[in-house]
Amino acid sequence: MASILRSSKFVRYIAGFARHVVINTPREFDGNLVNTSQCLCSNIIPRTLTSQANTQHEQNLERSLRRLDQDVRRAGRISRRDIEDVLEEIRSSRSATSSQSLLVIRCCGNLVPEEMPEIRTKLVQEIWNTLHKLNVPMDISHYNALLRVYLENEHQFSPTEFLTELESKGIEPNRVTYQRLIARYCQLGDIEGATRILEFMREKQLPVNENVFNALITGHSQSGDMESAHGILSVMAQAGLEPSADTYTTLLCGYSKKGDINMINKLLEECETKEVYLLDKDYLDIAYALAINGYTEHVPVILSKVRKAFGYNQDAINVIYRLINKGQEDAAILVLRTMPRNTKPDGTLQHSGTFFIRQMVKAERPLEKIIEICDKFEAENLYDRALLLATEASLELTNEKLAYPLMKELQNRGQQIRQHFFWPLIIAKGDDPSGDGIIEVLLQMDEFNITPSSETLRDYVIPNLRGNSSEIIAKLRKGNVSLGSSACNLVYSLLQRNNIEEASVIISRVSAYYHPEMLRRTLSMAFYATNDLKSYMTILRYIHENLDRRDAVIQEEDSKTSTNNMEVVGQLICDLTHNGREFTEVIHNVLAALVEQGLSIDNDAARKIQDKLGEKLTPEISTLLGKLTSGELTPVPVVKRPPSYVPSDQMNIPQLERLIANLQAKGQEVLGLKRQLLTLCCRAKDLGKVEDLLGQLESTEFVFSAGVYSQLIDVYAYHDNLEKALYYYNKLKETNADFILDDSKLVRLVGLLIKNDQFEEGINMLNKQARGHKMDELPFAYLTQCWRLLNSLAEEGKTEQLDILFDTLVKNDFIEVNNVMLGPLIKVHFAKGDIDAALEKFEWCCNQFRATPWKNELACKLIQMEDADKLQKLTDLSTVVHGEINSLYDLVFAFVECGRIRQARKILETPGLQTRPQRINNACQRYQQEGMVKPLEGLKDATKDLNHIDRSDIYYQLLLSYIKQDDVDKALGLWTQMQEEDMAPTDKFLYKLGSFLTENGVEVPFVIPQPPEIKTETVTILKRPQQPVVKDVKTDLQLFRQAVKSGDLDAALNLKGNIQQDRISVVDMSNLIEQLVRKDRINEATKYTFELLDRSTHPIPRVFRYLLNKLTSTGDLQSLNAIGQRISTELKKILSFDNKVCHANMIMGNAAEYLDNLEKEIDNAKDEELIGIAEKFPRGGILGILEKHPEYISRYETIAFKYADRNIVAPINVLWSQYFIDGNHEKATTIWKKYLESSPRVMFQRVLQKARQDSNEDMTIKLIEQLKTSFVTPGALGNAYSCLLDILVTKEKDSDVIATFEKALKDVQLENLNRTALNRVQEVYVKLEKPFNYVIPAKSIHKNEVSSSDDEQGTYRNTEMK
Repeated sequence: MASILRSSKFVRYIAGFARHVVINTPREFDGNLVNTSQCLCSNIIPRTLTSQANTQHEQNLERSLRRLDQDVRRAGRISRRDIEDVLEEIRSSRSATSSQSLLVIRCCGNLVPEEMPEIRTKLVQEIWNTLHKLNVPMDISHYNALLRVYLENEHQFSPTEFLTELESKGIEPNRVTYQRLIARYCQLGDIEGATRILEFMREKQLPVNENVFNALITGHSQSGDMESAHGILSVMAQAGLEPSADTYTTLLCGYSKKGDINMINKLLEECETKEVYLLDKDYLDIAYALAINGYTEHVPVILSKVRKAFGYNQDAINVIYRLINKGQEDAAILVLRTMPRNTKPDGTLQHSGTFFIRQMVKAERPLEKIIEICDKFEAENLYDRALLLATEASLELTNEKLAYPLMKELQNRGQQIRQHFFWPLIIAKGDDPSGDGIIEVLLQMDEFNITPSSETLRDYVIPNLRGNSSEIIAKLRKGNVSLGSSACNLVYSLLQRNNIEEASVIISRVSAYYHPEMLRRTLSMAFYATNDLKSYMTILRYIHENLDRRDAVIQEEDSKTSTNNMEVVGQLICDLTHNGREFTEVIHNVLAALVEQGLSIDNDAARKIQDKLGEKLTPEISTLLGKLTSGELTPVPVVKRPPSYVPSDQMNIPQLERLIANLQAKGQEVLGLKRQLLTLCCRAKDLGKVEDLLGQLESTEFVFSAGVYSQLIDVYAYHDNLEKALYYYNKLKETNADFILDDSKLVRLVGLLIKNDQFEEGINMLNKQARGHKMDELPFAYLTQCWRLLNSLAEEGKTEQLDILFDTLVKNDFIEVNNVMLGPLIKVHFAKGDIDAALEKFEWCCNQFRATPWKNELACKLIQMEDADKLQKLTDLSTVVHGEINSLYDLVFAFVECGRIRQARKILETPGLQTRPQRINNACQRYQQEGMVKPLEGLKDATKDLNHIDRSDIYYQLLLSYIKQDDVDKALGLWTQMQEEDMAPTDKFLYKLGSFLTENGVEVPFVIPQPPEIKTETVTILKRPQQPVVKDVKTDLQLFRQAVKSGDLDAALNLKGNIQQDRISVVDMSNLIEQLVRKDRINEATKYTFELLDRSTHPIPRVFRYLLNKLTSTGDLQSLNAIGQRISTELKKILSFDNKVCHANMIMGNAAEYLDNLEKEIDNAKDEELIGIAEKFPRGGILGILEKHPEYISRYETIAFKYADRNIVAPINVLWSQYFIDGNHEKATTIWKKYLESSPRVMFQRVLQKARQDSNEDMTIKLIEQLKTSFVTPGALGNAYSCLLDILVTKEKDSDVIATFEKALKDVQLENLNRTALNRVQEVYVKLEKPFNYVIPAKSIHKNEVSSSDDEQGTYRNTEMK
C-alpha cells in the first residue's frame, strides 16, 4: 500500500504542472548518442567548418572529428586513442570551438565501451581541464554533456555540489540539467533526492519528459521497490504519456536485477500486445542486466528474442565489452554466439571474436579464464589461434603478468616463440634509467631459449639503455648477450648517432664479427657527418680483420678467400658514392688510406668508383685504384687490444688450443672445451685438426651428438671423402633418426654422391630429407653450391640427371627458381650442340617460371646459324615475359654482338618503336667496361642517321675504349667521322680526346674546351663587363631564366654550368625540366630530376607529373623505379605514382607479371604493413588493365579477395566497378553486399564515366539504387544523380528529367547536385514552360563530400594517356 501511495504522490505532484509535460518522439535514444540514420556531428559542427579552417591544426582537428563521426555511425563506438588524438590536436592548436569541445566531452561515455568507466571518467576530466586552461567558451550544454558522461560511467559526484559550481560561474541550469540530476539520484536509489529536484522544477515551471519517468523507474529499482517502479507506468498514463520502448526496457532491466524471469516474460508479452517494439539493443541491455546481477542462466531466453536487424553485430560487440569489463565472460560468449558470421570466398566461416580475446586481456581477467575462453574459441572454430591472439594483445599492452605465462602456455603447446614477441616489453622498459627492466626481459628471452638477434639489440635494446659504452656492454653481458654481439650492435648504434670516434674505440678493443652489410650505410653517414678519416679507417680495418669470424656467426660452408674480403671492403667504399657531392672531395684521401693500410678492393668496386667520378677521375685516383685492385697489397698487421678476459665461447682456434693446453697441464677437465674446439675446426674445414681431435675424443667417454655428426659429415664432404661422410651420416641416423641435416650440408653431401656416380642415392637422400622450415633468405654460398652442382652435370652433358636433380631441388624447396638456376638446363644442350633441345627447354622456362635463362647466348647462336624461324620464336617467348620493346632491344644488341649490323638497324628503323635511350646507354657502358669494342663500333654504325637516337654516348664510350687500347688513330678518327655525319661533339668528348692526344704528343686539330668545373666560355661569348662574383651569378641566373622561358634550352644548359647549384631554385629547375619534356628531351629532363632528388627535393608537383606521364607513356620502367626509390610515400600519393608504374607495366606488356607481384605482396604482407599497402594500391591503373585485358579479370578476382580478407577494400571496390560496368550484376551485387554496403567510402567514378560515355541511364539508375543502401555522403549520391540528369538531357527525355530531378531532391539537397546539371535541368523547365522555383548555388561552392575517390578519377585518366 505504501508504494501505491508513493506513486500517487507523483500523480498529485505532476498534475500540478502536467501542462508542461513534453511528449517524446516515437523513439528517443537517450541511452545512445546516435542511431544509424543520423550523423554524430551534423548538428554540432557547422557545415562550413572545413572551409573556415585557416590552419593545418584546425584542418587536422576537423578531420579527426569527422573520423569519430564515421566510427560512431559505422560501429556505434570509438576508441580511447581516437579521443586522445583529438585532444592532442586541440592542445596543439590551443583552441577549439564551442561545438567541437561539446562533441569531445560527449565522446567519453558509453561510446568507449572498451575502457573501464573510471578510465573514461579520468579522460573526460582531463579534457575538461584542458578546455578550461585554453579558455574555450563553455555554456550549460557542456555541463549537461559532462553530467551525461558521469551518469554513463556511474561516476560518484554530488548533484548539490554540481549546482553550486554552476551558480558560482553564473551559468543557469536548464531542464536537461535537472533531468540528469534526477537521474543521478535515481541511479543511487535516492528517491527523496530526486523528489527535491522535481519540486524545484515545478517551482520554475520547467517541463518534464519521459526521461524523468524512466529515471524514477530506475530509482525505485535500485532501492528494491519494484512495485513502485512498475507503478510509474500508471503515473505516466495519468500524466498523458504513453510508456515507450525505452520505458519498458528500463523497467525490464529493473526486474532483471531481481532475476524475475516470469515478470520479464509477462512484460514482454504486454509490449507485444500494445505494439511496443523493442530493438535488439534493448534485449541486449536486459541480457546485460541479468548477467551482471548473477542470473546468466536466463540470458539465452532473452537472446532468443533478438531479430538481428541491421547493426546488430555492432550493438552486440558493445555489450560484450561491457560484460567482459564486469567479469561476465560466460554471458559474453552467449551474446557472441548470436552474432551472424560472414563467409570467406571458399565458403568457410570467417573468424569471429578477436575483439573478445583482446578485451579480456585489456580488462586483466585471470590467466586461467583467458586460457579457458581461448580453448572454447578454438574448439568452436570461432578463432583458431585464440591463444596466440591473447598473447599478442598482452604484449601490445605490455602486461608482463599475462604475457610471460601466455607465452609459456603457447610454447608448451608447440608454438614457436619469436624475437619480436619481446619488442613491446623492451620498449615499455625504456623509461627505467637503470636498465634493469630491459635486462630482465633479455633474461626472460633466455628462459624461452631465444638468443636476441641483431635487430632486437640494435633497434630496441641498446637505444633504450643508458650509460657509456662500457656500462652498456656490461648490462648486456648481465642479460646473457655475447660480447661480440653486444659490441657489433653497440657500434651500429654509435654510428647512427654519428659518434664514429667512440665506435672506433669499441671495434678496436673487442674482437668480433662486425656485419659489413649492417654497418655499411651508417658508417658512411657518420663519416660524412664528422669527416673523421682516422676513425673511419680504424672501423674499416677491424671489419676486414674480423671477417674470418664470419663462420662462427653465420653458418655458411664455403671457406672465405681474400677475394671475398676485397669485395667487402669494396662495398663499404662504394657506399660512400650515395653522397655524390662530398664523395668527390673525400675519395682520394680514403683510397690513399686504404693503400696505406694494405687493404684491397675488387674490380667491380673500382669500376663503380670510376664511373661515379666520371670526368673528375684524376690520374692520382686512377693510380690508387690500380694498386687497390692489383692483388699485391698485404694488410698491415694491427695491434690487437683484446679485452682483459675473452670467454671461451668467443675464442678462436689458437686461443682455445692454448687454453686447453694450460688446463690440461693443471690436470683440469677439458672435454667440453675440446668439443667446442672440434666445432671451430669443422667450421674452418681443418681436416687435420679435426681428425686429431676425433682420436683424442674417441679414447674418452665423449658422447657424439647429432650436431657433431652433422659437422663431421660436412667436413669430409668438403674434402671429397665420401666413405667417411657416409659413415658419419649413418652414425647420425643411428643416433637420432629424426635429426634434420641443414640444407647446405645435405646439398654438399648429395653433390659428392653424384660426383662419385651415385646419382640415385643422392636423389633419394634429397627426397627423404625431412624439411624443418625453409630458410627466409638463402645464403649466397649455399645458392652457389646448388648452382655448381647443377652446372657440373650440365658441363658433363647429363641431361636426364640434370632435369631430375633440378625438379627434386625445386619440388623440395631447396632453391628459388631464377635465371641463374635455370641456366644449366639450357647450357647442357649447348654442351651437346643440340640447339633445338635448348630452345625447347627455354620455352619451358618461359611458360613455367616466366624466366629467360641464357637468352642472349641462344639469340647469338641462332643468329650465327641464320635460323630465322627459331630466332623469331625466341623473341616471341621473350616478349611474353619482358614485353615487346625490351625484347626487340635485346635482339638489336644480339645482332650487334654477332656483327649483323644491317639486321640490327632494320629493327631500330621499325615504325613506332619507342626509344629506349637508357637501354642503349647501358649497353654502351657494358661494352666499354668489358672491352667489347667490336659491338660498340657495330652499334655506332647501326644507329647512323637515326635522328630519334642520341648517339653522343655511343661515341663517348667508343672513345674511352680506344683510349683504353691506347689507339690514337682510331680515337682521332671518331672526331673526323662525327664531322662527316654532321654531329656536334660534346665538350666532354672534345676535352677527353684533346687530353689524350696531348698526352701522346699528337697535334690537337681543335680548341680543347676547359674542364666543366672551370668552364667560362659562355661568359666570354656573351661579352659582358666584368663584375663582382655575386653579381655574375645573379646575372647568369637571370639569363638562365630568360633562356628557359624563351625555349633556348642549349643556352640555358650552358648557363646552368656557371651557376652554383644551390642558387638555382626548385621552381627554376622545374621550369627547365618542363621545357625539356616539351621538346622530347626526356633523358635530360630525367637527369635533372635526379639532380633535384639528390638535393633532397623534387620538381613542383605539376611538372613532376608531366615528366612522369611522359615516362609512363613510353613504358620507361627503369627510370620510374629509380625515381620511386628516392621519393617519399606521401609524395607518391600526391603524384599517383603507383598508378603510373602500373600503367607503364601495362604498356610494356607486363600486366600479368604486375598482377603476380600484387598477389605476392599481399600474400607476404605482415599486419603492420597493411596500411601502407592499402594506401599505394593503384586503383586507376588496375581499372586500365582490366579494361584493356578483360581476360585477366578472373585472375584479379582472386587477388582482390585476398586483399579483402586482410580488410583492404579498395581492390574489391575496383572489381565491383568492373563487374558493374560489364553488366555482371550477380557478382557485383554479391561483392556490394559483402564488402561495400557498410563502407563509409565507395569509389564509383569510373562507373559514372562509362555511363556518360555510353549514355547508359539504366546503369546509372542501378548505381543510385545501390548507393542508397550504403553510407556514402549526400555529395556522392548527388554526383550520381547529376550524371543521370545529364544523360536524360542528352537523350532529350524531358519528362524523365523533371521526374528524376524531383526524385533526387527527396534524397539529396540542391547543393549536392552538379551545377552544370542544374543549369541543364533549368533549361528543360523553361523549354516545357514550367516554373523553376529553385536558386542554383553560386559557382564558388565546392562539394567536398563526394565519396568517389579523387585519386581514382585522376589516376584513371592517366591510364588513358595513349
